[in-house]
Amino acid sequence: MINDETHISVCGIGPGNPDLIPNAVFKQVDKAEVLMGGKRQLAIFSDRDKTTCVFDGRTANLKSDIERHAGKHIVILVSGDTGFYSLRRFLLATFPDERITLTPGISSFQYFYARLGLGYENAFFASVHGKDKDYISKLDVYSSVFLLTDRKNNYKAIARHLTDHGYGHLIMHIGCNLSYNDEQILTMRASEALSLNQDFSLCSVIIENQEIS
Repeated sequence: MINDETHISVCGIGPGNPDLIPNAVFKQVDKAEVLMGGKRQLAIFSDRDKTTCVFDGRTANLKSDIERHAGKHIVILVSGDTGFYSLRRFLLATFPDERITLTPGISSFQYFYARLGLGYENAFFASVHGKDKDYISKLDVYSSVFLLTDRKNNYKAIARHLTDHGYGHLIMHIGCNLSYNDEQILTMRASEALSLNQDFSLCSVIIENQEIS
């Protein structure tokens, strides 16, 4: 338990480009006493005179930082949207009795699909970041599959998995550093991605099955 006056505000900053951050997030940041988030996220608001705590990916440390700042208005910055693989579930489970509000941002899949000119009315969304997910079976049901990746389950591992299961002909879109100046988006068949030699870490992948509408 932490102080009754503590307000935890979880704010989605979108894919990372400040131009894509909702104005409501800036308003929450301006009201905050403490900002928490990754280094790149905090750098966006470096011109604000706020106490900051760097989130290193360890939720135990985040819990300690929140408890240390009990009684204050805390804004926790998360990538993308607050409802898509963010810290929302952890915070609600860890601090069930505290005041927690969410300010959504643009999700990575919204941005990526828009950049490709695609819709996601019939899409399956998942994360293979630190976990295994059965996305192969979804390819015969959905017109596209969106995946968040990690270093182990990266674009090449996904391409290998697709090819081994007879889906090497499907189109893969690989997006890295989406919305940043060094953004890269590559489009090719899954079988072709096997010979690609790019060090894309934490990229997003969209797999298209154009035979399904």
